Amino acid sequence: MRLFGLTNVYYEEQSDYDFEQLNESVYIKKIIGELRESLGKRFTEFEFFIYSNHKVNKRNPGSEKDVMPSSADLPSDKKKILLYFSDEGGLDPSYYADKYFAIFKAYIGVQFETRNVFPLALGYVNSVPEFPDKIIKDRKFNVFFRGNLNMNRINFYRTFSNLGFLLPPEKWLTHEYYRKFLIKLKSDFSNFFSDSIIIFNSGFKAGYSPEKYGEVLADSKIVLCPKGYFMTECFRHFEAMRAGCIIISEPLPPTPFYQGSPIIQIDNWDTGLRITKELLQDERQMEAIHQQTRQWWVEKCSEKATANYIINNIEKLEAY
Repeated sequence: MRLFGLTNVYYEEQSDYDFEQLNESVYIKKIIGELRESLGKRFTEFEFFIYSNHKVNKRNPGSEKDVMPSSADLPSDKKKILLYFSDEGGLDPSYYADKYFAIFKAYIGVQFETRNVFPLALGYVNSVPEFPDKIIKDRKFNVFFRGNLNMNRINFYRTFSNLGFLLPPEKWLTHEYYRKFLIKLKSDFSNFFSDSIIIFNSGFKAGYSPEKYGEVLADSKIVLCPKGYFMTECFRHFEAMRAGCIIISEPLPPTPFYQGSPIIQIDNWDTGLRITKELLQDERQMEAIHQQTRQWWVEKCSEKATANYIINNIEKLEAY
């Protein structure tokens, strides 16, 4: 299916969702627009294929074989570029990489040995709006987290709970029953820090509306980013980055989108909450990190930056 009225941009028929249903649809459309502008006449030398695959084995992510998109066997006199989204299982597309000039794939934590497969930024959920940037001292909320209590966030939850030492270890609490039990036990820890919002939900997008979420995000100084359902990286990282928030996160993969970034990466949430408390006492340091984060978004992860990243890697392959 052709996208955006362009003759060289397609959406894979094998994708799991209609394009309009993709969380990343707005981000993708803007990237294509930036590619078109930056490449100029060269844009028509390429065919861009957008692919979404979300078939993940929840018990053993990465165990399933990747499903080769139909464009792989499509003959073309242009250079075929695959932009691959949604696969939180981190499947390796290398076995069909020779069928494309380049593959850019979200949710790959390492550089594969295949020279034409590259990591791709996740982007943001399309329904989460962007608001004007605020300096740190003008932001209403000190610390913000609202999200699903998934199986990877049990220890994150325990860090806030006064009963944490009485709760079984994370490996015993991953069953859906225990997570529902914890939500009923207590879901709101907003009083852990003053003027903050820390609330656990029972599912993805089960809390604020996207509009409200974006509004609170833009009014928050520090955003806590625990691991997603499968991977550490999640939309929250990019949404918070775009909003200029100070981000505290579990360790992220060493891709160009995180390596050297202002994101504060911690090994455990006891350390993360200690750093949070220290930062709240240093407004000057918080403002510096806020400015660095906004700059990182613009230069490394925004739609324009992502388009430039794609072009730079294409040019390296052309010169190889």
